[in-house]
Amino acid sequence: MRPICCYLLFSLLVLAACTDPTSDVGLDLLGESVNLNTKSVPSTSFSPSSLVDITGAAPRVLVGAADDPLTGQVEASGFLDFAGEFSGAPSDAISAVQLRLVRDYDFGDTTGVLEFSLHQVLAEWDQSGLKANTALTFGPEIINVNVTTRDTLITIDLPTSWIDANENLLRSDNFGSDFYGFAFIDNGSGQVAGFNSASTTLVATSTAGPTTFTVSSTYTKFDRKTEPDPPDELVLFQDGTGPAIALDFDLKAFFTDRSINGAVLTFSADTIASQNTPSNFVRPLLHRLQLVAVTSDQDAPAILVGEASLSGEGKYRFSGQDLSVFFQSVFLGNLEYDYLELRAPVINNGLNTVLLYGMKAGDLSPRATFISSQVIFDGRLVSSGKS
Repeated sequence: MRPICCYLLFSLLVLAACTDPTSDVGLDLLGESVNLNTKSVPSTSFSPSSLVDITGAAPRVLVGAADDPLTGQVEASGFLDFAGEFSGAPSDAISAVQLRLVRDYDFGDTTGVLEFSLHQVLAEWDQSGLKANTALTFGPEIINVNVTTRDTLITIDLPTSWIDANENLLRSDNFGSDFYGFAFIDNGSGQVAGFNSASTTLVATSTAGPTTFTVSSTYTKFDRKTEPDPPDELVLFQDGTGPAIALDFDLKAFFTDRSINGAVLTFSADTIASQNTPSNFVRPLLHRLQLVAVTSDQDAPAILVGEASLSGEGKYRFSGQDLSVFFQSVFLGNLEYDYLELRAPVINNGLNTVLLYGMKAGDLSPRATFISSQVIFDGRLVSSGKS
């Protein structure tokens, strides 16, 4: 296990000179000569991890299926729960109920049909921390939906039989707690669509006018039908279904009880191969990654170390004070972790993909660069602020 016991102590650590290794800001404050020493450390492991993504409470749900020659065949099922209060009187009859889905994401064959069946969820579920392999209980098909266009707004008119069976529930003061939402189950699609939860509504029309119920909970379940087939020397990362990437560096071989001024972790992507798709096929590129430290305690959340965006030159660069403080605490023996992991932010919730160069890619391989300083003044040597 790596040297993580007290992450809150990070903020108490003082890093000498600058904490951002990409900047010289702060070095002139030392007032004397400064020697910056850099050490580049290659990764000792960099491979797909078994992480199951959290898709509960994400800002969109996905439904459909796509057969991607790079990422494999994937199936997505979406779940939406609603809340709100009926605006009419208890005796007002409901004449129509319409589900209005606002589409804001696409993956797969743009000429393919989006076909799914709508079901009613039968049991209460908690969106918080819900992982993408969790099965929810739902009832028989309410209606089959067939979408041949890529229109932003998709409207589904629920059948009279469903309205008659649920009219009292829709008018109930306990609608938010007694209604468990809808399930969207793929039924032979050639593409995956995502629906924005903030804009999606359930509208019940009665003699008093329309009542709009808004989304209260979201979840997407992913099922991978076939495995990815990435090119040699490249490691696939895909949001939603995974894989994520587990990695580490042999820090003890280079650093023992020493201070640093900064740290930069660099991961290079082959953006051309990542977006090499068949005709009429869309595979969005993953533009943001998170770096977390995973501990052996399964009940403890992973520690977020930093976030990085894909640069124009195809690199994710993690840097800044949080990253430097994290590794400083590791070097000083105040922190332990099992391994590092690259993840996609939950807020993205899609099937975005990127191919990263692996350990045998030379200068493009994953690496960590650490920066330390030596300062000379008054005839004394000071390393990292310690005399």
